[in-house]
Amino acid sequence: MRLETVDFCNVRVLASILTLALLTLPPISGQEELRPTVILISFDGWRWDYDTKAPAPNLRSLVARGVRARNLVPSFPSKTFPNHYSIVTGLYPGHHGIVANNIKDPATGRTFAMTKREEVGAPMWWGGEPIWVAIERAGQSSGAMFWVGSEAPIAGVHPRFWKPYDEDVPGAERVDQVLQWLDLPSAGRPTFLTLYFEDPDTAGHDEGPDSQAVREAIMRADGYLGRLLRGLEQRTLLDEVNIIVVSDHGMSPVSLDRVVVIDDYISLDDVEIVDINPTLGIFPRAGREEAVYRALADAHSRLSVYRREATPERWHYRDHPRIPPIVGVADEGWQVLRRRTLADMRAGRTRAARGQHGYDPLVMAMRGVFVAAGPAFKRGVTVAPFENVSIYDAMTAILGVTAASNDGDPAVARSLLR
Repeated sequence: MRLETVDFCNVRVLASILTLALLTLPPISGQEELRPTVILISFDGWRWDYDTKAPAPNLRSLVARGVRARNLVPSFPSKTFPNHYSIVTGLYPGHHGIVANNIKDPATGRTFAMTKREEVGAPMWWGGEPIWVAIERAGQSSGAMFWVGSEAPIAGVHPRFWKPYDEDVPGAERVDQVLQWLDLPSAGRPTFLTLYFEDPDTAGHDEGPDSQAVREAIMRADGYLGRLLRGLEQRTLLDEVNIIVVSDHGMSPVSLDRVVVIDDYISLDDVEIVDINPTLGIFPRAGREEAVYRALADAHSRLSVYRREATPERWHYRDHPRIPPIVGVADEGWQVLRRRTLADMRAGRTRAARGQHGYDPLVMAMRGVFVAAGPAFKRGVTVAPFENVSIYDAMTAILGVTAASNDGDPAVARSLLR
């Protein structure tokens, strides 16, 4: 009886010692006190069906343990800058002001283009409140390894960590930078991080969405995702971090046999063409608006042309002053070009695209991808297609920050989150 009592006491003492030892061990990889965390990944130009075109085992592993949409509906126009910014603000382009990749601001006369670094970094262009502003104001931190808008001090706020876009930075290096930010001590570790990869978009434009180049880009992008997943697993974070994979738009095949030549119908002296192919954004010269609109309204059966105030309601593309007075978009697979540009392409002086995007979001080939997995998301669920402006509410809910006013549907977040 006494022996059993002594053994029991020894066991209790040993258990206490072991518990104390475990409590005083240093944390693994500095991941103490991990707050709810989101990594938002963009595969630019990844069409909704690309995982059926080439092996994408890492993306499919996320699907298996998370939630996916049958497809993701872009905002109009289905182009890169407008849609990346819609994803992080929850606003349509016609509301946040990045109304195209190339923009004119009538109030100042300034023009915006993706290649104009000074304008990309100017806060005047960026309306709404991107999610990293809410995060920083809430006392958390964010890290943007490339994202549209992150290079400008919007409302005076940058992400705590950010990099100016440089397409020459290898994908693996981008992933490693995000992992390094996750290795920071808890007080400074970002709870919201972004990754951006342009590979599918570049290949789709150059060679077309059904090309071997796109299949290789799919596998390459999936490999970047795999590198991230392995890095998280090594840090025992794979089941702790929420990962969202999105794309800004899809891709359609095009050729020089399907082109609307804009100066076959109007004089270029009468207009300032701010945006072109496959969309049109036209500022007519003073006194020429009516004549230009009438010349284009029924010019070509494959080109739809609208006055700004008469664009389809579902585009939400009427209110912002940067939307040109005359807006057009070609049918899927068609392009809108100046005559000289077409001549240069046919002569080989300018590279002719084999893939294009920007078309009406109703076009299935414009639809993107949405896959998410992590502790906040449902598991093994496929949801109906939804608009990309609804991602913002889901991210703010996960991170516990107050969402700014936005255009998203709150029901989408409920369908995605546990």
